[in-house]
Amino acid sequence: MRTGDSAMTIRQSSSRLTSRFFFLTFALAPFLAAVGITTGTAADKLDVLRIGTSGELTGQTHGPREKAGLETLHKYIKEEDGMDNEILSQKDWQELTDQMAKGKLQLGVFQGYEFAWAQQKNPELKPLAIAINVNRYPVAHLVVKRDNAAKDFAGLQGQSLALPATGEGSLRLFVDRQSEVDGKTAKTFFSKVTTPDNVEEALDSLVDGKVQVVAVIRAALEAYKGRKPGRFKQLKEVAHSQPFPPVVVAYYGSVLDEGTREQFKTGMMNATNNEKGQTLLTLFHLTGFEAVPEDFDKVLAAAVKDYPPKDKAK
Repeated sequence: MRTGDSAMTIRQSSSRLTSRFFFLTFALAPFLAAVGITTGTAADKLDVLRIGTSGELTGQTHGPREKAGLETLHKYIKEEDGMDNEILSQKDWQELTDQMAKGKLQLGVFQGYEFAWAQQKNPELKPLAIAINVNRYPVAHLVVKRDNAAKDFAGLQGQSLALPATGEGSLRLFVDRQSEVDGKTAKTFFSKVTTPDNVEEALDSLVDGKVQVVAVIRAALEAYKGRKPGRFKQLKEVAHSQPFPPVVVAYYGSVLDEGTREQFKTGMMNATNNEKGQTLLTLFHLTGFEAVPEDFDKVLAAAVKDYPPKDKAK
């Protein structure tokens, strides 16, 4: 489904795509340790907490930055909470779901649209909480300079695109699926696709004429407007997505009992109320965790309809 002409509507922040979600997964572990996660009966102490993340979330899981983060956070959890832990990157969301169903992983972290795809075929997969960055439901925007003649996505063909590496999988999904409407990929639809480290760098390059189009999440665009209002006024929106479901922390069936799940959820909700929690949220470019909202099923259904899952590559 293609979005058309639209006025600049600002409503939806940034470090590297691969590290943000890799570290987001790590961020959950201290909360788990803090509430003393158990599985099965209350008497069964979980010796090693295993948290899975989809390949789509982690990207370059073997890069030096990710490796350093894993080692640092593992030591932090062990020293502060006395709980051993493993962060296990899976090949993709299908493998993550399969490992959770087999009980090999206690929790999973999915991009919101991945969770929608997975739950469609695995109803025992349930959302425990959602991770928020300012807005509950992220919206992807495509912006250009005001003098750009493009009025919709189709008008962007042949132009250069900056896709900030901020960990927002919904940005890539939106751009990819819009490009496919004309039977192309993002790489063939656009003349060039770059992945700058952060949104501000991308938008500055747009204003300076170094790139012609930037894909950005609403929260980051709003932040740029606040920091650089003069530059922001030189931009306009040509397309935006429907709201995407946010990152989901999920459990499968009865792997974790209800009491433990509620304890864990409470620990996440309280992240904004203590210094250590605030530090973690800042590190992972989040503003907090929220309980699953009442309209979540509706947003998941819309995501599956607008962005149906593709068959596994063979």
